[in-house]
Amino acid sequence: MTLSEHDPREIGGYLLEGRLGAGGMGVVYRARSVSGRQVAVKVIRPELAADAEFRARFRQEVTAARKVSGAFTAPVLDADPDAPAPWLATLFVPGPSLGERVSGQGPLTPPEVRRLAAGLAEALQEIHRVGLIHRDLKPGNVLLAEDGPRVIDFGIARSAGETQLTSTGVAVGTPPFMAPEQFRNGTATTATDVFALGSVLAFAATGRGPFGADSSHAVGFRVVYEEPDLAGLAPELYPLIIGCLAKEAEQRPTVDGLLRMTGEAARERTVQLRTGPVAPAPASAPAPAPATVPAPVVPTPTAPNPVAPASVPPPAPPTVPPYLPTAPSVAPSTTPAGRSRPRKALLIGAAVAAAVIAAAGTLGYLTWHSGAPETGQAGQAGQSGQTGPSAVASGVSCAPAGQATIGVDGMEGALVERWTADLGKACPGNRLTYKGPAAPSADDPFKTANATLLADGGLDAAGFDTTLTDQQAVTYGKHCATGQVSQLPVTVAPVAVVFNVPGVVDLVLDAPTLAKIFRKQIQSWNDPAIRALNPATVLPGSPIDVRIPAGLSWSAYVFSQYLGKAAPADWPYEVGAVWDSEAKARPGATEASIPGAVAGAQGSIGFVPLRDVGNLHAARVRTGDSDAAPSTATAGTMAAIGTAETSGGKVSVKLDYQKPVKGGYPVVGFGYLAFCGSGGNSAVVAGLASYAVSGPGQASGESMKYGTLPPAVVQQVQGALAGLHAQ
Repeated sequence: MTLSEHDPREIGGYLLEGRLGAGGMGVVYRARSVSGRQVAVKVIRPELAADAEFRARFRQEVTAARKVSGAFTAPVLDADPDAPAPWLATLFVPGPSLGERVSGQGPLTPPEVRRLAAGLAEALQEIHRVGLIHRDLKPGNVLLAEDGPRVIDFGIARSAGETQLTSTGVAVGTPPFMAPEQFRNGTATTATDVFALGSVLAFAATGRGPFGADSSHAVGFRVVYEEPDLAGLAPELYPLIIGCLAKEAEQRPTVDGLLRMTGEAARERTVQLRTGPVAPAPASAPAPAPATVPAPVVPTPTAPNPVAPASVPPPAPPTVPPYLPTAPSVAPSTTPAGRSRPRKALLIGAAVAAAVIAAAGTLGYLTWHSGAPETGQAGQAGQSGQTGPSAVASGVSCAPAGQATIGVDGMEGALVERWTADLGKACPGNRLTYKGPAAPSADDPFKTANATLLADGGLDAAGFDTTLTDQQAVTYGKHCATGQVSQLPVTVAPVAVVFNVPGVVDLVLDAPTLAKIFRKQIQSWNDPAIRALNPATVLPGSPIDVRIPAGLSWSAYVFSQYLGKAAPADWPYEVGAVWDSEAKARPGATEASIPGAVAGAQGSIGFVPLRDVGNLHAARVRTGDSDAAPSTATAGTMAAIGTAETSGGKVSVKLDYQKPVKGGYPVVGFGYLAFCGSGGNSAVVAGLASYAVSGPGQASGESMKYGTLPPAVVQQVQGALAGLHAQ
């Protein structure tokens, strides 16, 4: 647009050339510097400039925007928030906003959405790196340049923990892209931006927000209480987006996790976001407003975006690589327009904070096919409605229609249950049934009811927290076509050492000290060995109350394995899932009872799966000259030093627990899935294993406090699966 007669011709030394847009906050001009550099200058309206609170917010925007750099933001070049008409100059970004692009040309293709996700995740990573939370990521604040998206408008961004400028209890943002916590109490964390990212990606992929776009209260109610409407979303994008939209902030993936997930896809699919003429968005009927949400909503004033009309015609749709077949479409929503969706749990609860996948070329995700290479075209739909014998890309691999029953005795049981549920929904033709832990036999703790069922053919797969011996592989696989079961690692299982010592919130222990504590050789908290590891901590002289699980416990297996290999001189017992009675520790009830036992007994210590730590204090464990607290990240660092060995259809991982690993938490084991490598329902189980080691599968584990498999291990698992399929 050309300048009007009332527009200034120069601001802050920048010569104005035309209007890029105007909104409730002010006007954005296209301008040039003295050197000829093209910039976008945002000028605040006079009536808003006279508002002290608004001027403070604009000053905050300038401060925030100046902190941020990076390839996917528009850098601030100059600003004067104290001028009579406050202004801000940023680098001019030639391209439409995401909202304009979708309104004019329709939703983006899945490869375009993945590239958009990678760019926005990188932008958020940079924003969060400098301690900021954007709080208003939306399609209008995303510009599409030829070399990738740009995040703009830091008008309501603030530092983490900073007091907000608006009234307490008032939610600030753009309702269709706000997170539940913004509506509930006005709070925002980095996870709030992740939720907004999920909503933006859903909009980009379907052409509409996942919670509607009518009144603020109606949208807020859906965001807080209802599941997102993802009808029309390509199945391969579902794992990427659904985790971002988790209602609870701690269940959402991290930005780093999203970058790892999209990074693999970005390397395999280089595609340019299309830009083009922008048309008005079609009008949609508003939905009636349901009950109001707890916090009143103050929508962010619509700000104009520094965009230029695109003149480059859209390129031809990208060609999907032949090893990533086109996914089947999702049936349209049956929810009548204008009606609220029913309250119910998320269909797939996986918080997709995906771990990096090995650079395995075309083996990135295992695809089942009938011998000929995939052509990228969807196969003929079978009775199940899924795409023939091919697969849904991005980690959700659909085997040929079939059914399988999986029983798990290890710590990864909850995770395998999640995987079976997620994969069963993504691949309706794969009917998966999960069976939980079963009691061990009296003579062999490894021989549980599930193991017996596996040996007798009553289960198609079983999960354990240890590799099977060659003899066990034959015993459990006597009904298999190969005469033995295949076994593949699918996750990393961290075990935390938890304690309840009055006045002590931080504690460092090492393998020899832990071994002596659990052997009752160290019996008081101020023992010299503990004091030496914690010189700055005041330790009481009270007795140590050791708590261990009674009966079968795979956390006991992982913990005793660590002690036996990291401190063999101090832990002379045989590794086992049942605690050695000679270790003299006092048994509790079940593994699940240990967190409560430690929480209820001052001076106590125990060990639990990382997912069960809750509000308990967890000790840092020292290796060499460094120590690490238990977390999915530190467990993954330790797992990364593991060496994987493949023999036939069996992949095992060995860890050197005596090797110092900076930043690595050492009390970890690996969870394995054992099954017949061929015949029967092996294809369905192999599809589950393929999904388990994919980015979305590993992200589900990370969200449930499991560690992620190292890329080298993932690559060997994928290779083993490909070998099994070729049999």
